[in-house]
Amino acid sequence: MSELHVNQLVDARQQPCPMPILMLKRTLKTLPSGQIILVKSTDPHSQQDLVHFCQVQQLKLLKTEIQNDEFHYYIEN
Repeated sequence: MSELHVNQLVDARQQPCPMPILMLKRTLKTLPSGQIILVKSTDPHSQQDLVHFCQVQQLKLLKTEIQNDEFHYYIEN
């Protein structure tokens, strides 16, 4: 996959769930559709919670990766 152009970063590191989801929801309200959001989280529960949230909200989860105990989610709204 080519490098993704991130339009907005949601830094939810050191935030317990459900904060990463709440921070993502707040960001989604401010962006036009078609934008790519990078959510960074350190909460292992975010792996399940954010994926489920994207499915329910019909958001496109483009890529997930783990870097240095951080979970990165690339989401297109």
